[in-house]
Amino acid sequence: MNKNQSFFTAVNLPKTTVKIKHEESILLIGSCFAENIAEKLTHRKFNVVSNPSGIIYNPVSITTSLKRVLTQKLYSESDLIDYNGKWLSFDHHSFFSNSNKEACLAQINEQITATAISLKSTQTIFITFGSAWVYEYKDIGIVANCHKIPQKQFTKRLLSVKEILLAFDVIKKQLTGFNVVFTVSPVRHVRDGLHENNLSKSTLHLAINNLVEQNKNYHYFPAYEMIVDELRDYRFFKDDLVHPTSLAINYVWDKFVSTYCNANTNDLIDQLEKINSAINHKPFDFNSEPHQQFIKKQVELMDKLTIQFPFLDFKEEKKVLKKD
Repeated sequence: MNKNQSFFTAVNLPKTTVKIKHEESILLIGSCFAENIAEKLTHRKFNVVSNPSGIIYNPVSITTSLKRVLTQKLYSESDLIDYNGKWLSFDHHSFFSNSNKEACLAQINEQITATAISLKSTQTIFITFGSAWVYEYKDIGIVANCHKIPQKQFTKRLLSVKEILLAFDVIKKQLTGFNVVFTVSPVRHVRDGLHENNLSKSTLHLAINNLVEQNKNYHYFPAYEMIVDELRDYRFFKDDLVHPTSLAINYVWDKFVSTYCNANTNDLIDQLEKINSAINHKPFDFNSEPHQQFIKKQVELMDKLTIQFPFLDFKEEKKVLKKD
């Protein structure tokens, strides 16, 4: 065997001028994989807005959500339907559903307004496509969520690349001022069938490739390839063999940070991670002098960072440390 032979296929990280920082707001939208990255960003005190319409898998519904927040177009009561005593929107995750129509509508519109405000300080939007399979409801069209309504009431079909491109063409003007980074979720939609899942992921990749080639402010991050091709092992999937494990997500996260964070941001992330580790420390004796000195040192570090970075807030961390 060749000594230089490797059993590891490395994915080349994109060379990009797109950089994120704590001072700006970051919008992440799409599948549950977008939520995973958003959670990690939030934990490291980035200013994150995640999925203003809830988790969305297909590109057309993602553009619908984006259009609403980019144009600040609110929903009305006529956009909701009543099913089994709950009011819901086919553009939203069931998280927004409510037995009270006014409460449902208020929550939806409050999220649109809040996201629109955050976009004023946003430079980068991360979009994660989950599936090209869509469900259409009579007189409504493509829905973001079926809300456990019987599947026989929907028509299932595969989006075409052209449909995805046309959907993004509608919001192209509104996205001009942002860096838009696309990813494809590595979550395997095996319920559709393995062949069907591959058709879906291929359609998403083709659409993204076209979008990136046609728009200078559009980019691609190969999270899908990192897990499916680089890690390439069921050990990196949970017991359902569908969702990536925390180890796999951490691997992608490290690549994400090295790609989109500069040296200063990386240094701040390292300091915040040390503070997070300290907070999770379980003392043998909370009231002992050594542990009280440990708490004092951590508080001093937080105060020092707050002076250096006024946008940081450690109120909750200090409560946990002091057990207030």
